[in-house]
Amino acid sequence: LTGEDAFMVACFPVDESQEILLVTDAGQLIRLPVDGIRIAGRATQGVTLIRTGEGERVVAAERLEDVGEGE
Repeated sequence: LTGEDAFMVACFPVDESQEILLVTDAGQLIRLPVDGIRIAGRATQGVTLIRTGEGERVVAAERLEDVGEGE
């Protein structure tokens, strides 16, 4: 996160079997498997999980337990 308008939305531990749900103020939802997120070292710029439109902000982030296929 960089810039004056960058804020932390959530912080929580995750397991590789879980997923993360991100929600924006424009109603965009994205569900990401944790094991699909690349590990980045300290000297990197980070990892982009969601691209938002101009003026759009992520307003919620939640950890989802692995419930399996079709459940």
